This record gives sequence, structure tokens and C-alpha cells, in this order.
Amino acid sequence: MVTNNTLTAQNETAFSGLGGMIQAEFTKLGKRQMTRVLLGILIAIIAIVNLLLLAISKVRTTATGQAPVRITDMLGLPISIPFALSLLASFGVLLAIILTASSVGNEYNWKTIRTALISSQSRFKFLVAKLVSLGLLILIGMVIGVATGFVMSLITTALGGYAFDFSFATGSYLWAQFLQFWRTFYIIMPFSLLGFAMAIVGRSAMPGIATGVGVFFLEGIVTALMRAAGGWIANVPDYLLNTNTSAITALNDLPARVTVRGAGASATLPSLPHAFIILGLYSVVFLFLGFYLFRKRDGTV
Repeated sequence: MVTNNTLTAQNETAFSGLGGMIQAEFTKLGKRQMTRVLLGILIAIIAIVNLLLLAISKVRTTATGQAPVRITDMLGLPISIPFALSLLASFGVLLAIILTASSVGNEYNWKTIRTALISSQSRFKFLVAKLVSLGLLILIGMVIGVATGFVMSLITTALGGYAFDFSFATGSYLWAQFLQFWRTFYIIMPFSLLGFAMAIVGRSAMPGIATGVGVFFLEGIVTALMRAAGGWIANVPDYLLNTNTSAITALNDLPARVTVRGAGASATLPSLPHAFIILGLYSVVFLFLGFYLFRKRDGTV
């Protein structure tokens, strides 16, 4: 007879086992050179974009009758965090796709998948440990990205010779950025899970990376063509990834001069509840597909 104490002990063992797997996977992914390279690329992108905007702000356009571009209008302190989050919702998505697809795809490429499964308690826990570890790494990368954006804004403000004014940092401002941080994480998830699922489908990192990056770039072209076609076809993009991503990213409310991909689209965007539901459904579908196929291949891995 199985007692309540026995069941409790089994549950605690299972939980501690999963926690140990997550810790081991997090440590393994964190020590990989690729993870550090991707983080370095993210930091470099944010730094370079800010420096380029500083250079643009120095260009005088009086010859065309326009007012000179001011650095405070383009990358001042008040928009440093929204701008960094917008970059994370565009370039950061690509890096997250590469990270997630490689984490499982490289297990196939390196022929270590069988060894990893043998040392794991179950296939389900194996994937859960990977996904939780990846989620934590993505969150850490986002925090570093936001911090980099703010530091670069301090640097460019100093180089531009403008005064430091932190009066914008009110409670409502910080709360809005906190919410947008988690919205950005929500945006990254479906693309990352698509790469994760396709890496399992193709048993390699490349199918996951190619599919995720391909959808990210090509969907914008397809969306433009569908909008131009008119009729019911013009409404199809409202149920695709990028249009709903744009609806959420637009909450950053950046000036037109610093709008990045996925924000401030000219076409009418879906409502926020619609965008959250569609992106959530995509995440669930990709997650289910990955787990289903991984468990189905019991004999073939």
C-alpha cells in the first residue's frame, strides 16, 4: 500500500530531480561559447545603433529647410528604455531563435541526444529543463540589453553635450517600462518556440534557425502583398505573428525618427487582446508540436 508519506517523498524527489536538471542545463548553456557570443552581439548592436543615431543627430539639414535633428529627440534618456525594448523585439528575437534552436538541435548535431536522455528522468523533463533554462537566459539577456541601452543613452547624451534630466523617471514611467519588458518577453516566445519545435522536427539546429529567421523576415513581405491584394486576404495578416507583434511593440510609443521594425506600422493594427491571444495560441501550438514529436520518437530519437 502506498501511503501519503510515500507519495510526498516521490513528488519531492521528482521536483528536486527536475530542479537539478534545470540547474545543470542552465549552467551548461551559460558556459557555451555561443551563448556568450550571442550576448556580445546583442550588446554590440544596441551600442552601435545608439552611436549611429548620435552621428545622425550631428548632421545639419538646414540646406533642405528642415530643422536640425536633436539627439534628445532621437535617443534621449526618456526613450532609452523603450528604444532598447524595441531593439529586443526585433534584433533580440533573431538571437533568441538561434539560441533556442541550437540548444536542442545541437544535441542531434553532436550525437549527444541519446546520452542526454539516458541521464534524464524522462523526455518531458529533459525538454522542460531546456525551456526553463532558455527562458531564464533570455530574461537575463533582456535585462543586460535594457541596461546597455540606458548606459549608451547616458554616453550619447554626454557626447552630445546635453544636460542630464531624470525627471521623467516617475513611478508611472517605471511601471510602464516594467510591463513593456514582460510584453517584449511575450513577443519573443512564439518565435523562439517555433525555432525550438522546428529543430526537433528537423533533428538539427539549422531547420529551427532557418524557419524562425525566415518567418521573421519573410512574413513582413507576405503581409505587404496580402494588404495590397485587398478583400478577405488583407485580413489574414491579423492572424500572423508579425502584425500582432507590431501591435504590442507599438506601445513603446517611440518618436517616428527612431521607430524600429515591428513598431509604428502604417497599417491598422489588431487590438491588444487580439494580439495577445494570437501570439499565445502560436506559442501553445509550437510548444505542443515540439513535445509531441519528441515523445513520439521513442525508438528513433
